[in-house]
Amino acid sequence: MADYNDYFDGDAAETDENKQTEETPEQREAKEIEGQTIGKRGNGLRKVMALVLAVVAVVVIVWTIVVFWMPYVSEAQQRGAIVQVRQEGLIFKTFEGQMITDERLADTVHVYQRDFIFSVEDDSIARDLMELQSTGKRVTLTYKEYRGTLPWRGSSKIIVTGYRVK
Repeated sequence: MADYNDYFDGDAAETDENKQTEETPEQREAKEIEGQTIGKRGNGLRKVMALVLAVVAVVVIVWTIVVFWMPYVSEAQQRGAIVQVRQEGLIFKTFEGQMITDERLADTVHVYQRDFIFSVEDDSIARDLMELQSTGKRVTLTYKEYRGTLPWRGSSKIIVTGYRVK
């Protein structure tokens, strides 16, 4: 015997609504897959962006170390007469100096110029070089040369690390 329920009957309306809100296992699985797929796309993009930012940060850090903290010339010497050593700077007081090299002193063809400009980090070396300036004594400076300058290290890429009077 067939069960005929009237559509406008309250029981039949409730069962139709219940059937519409209930989802089958296939529908649930399809919704889960769709949700996971969209989430994975967003996570993948985030991972790529994080990787790109990490690579850029590493490149900037390595470049900064190479330019400002690794000497281009690890140790060299220059011989000549100290012309001037003075303390300069508004915020960072650094010692800056100039020296005429022996090559320039021996050259009688070219016009006089101060060709060796340097900075001094160590205060005691700077004070000693101040005493030697304009005395005419030959001094051999030992220095390091960097690719870039830092405000607290001086305005020159050449940093004097020692000296010897001859």
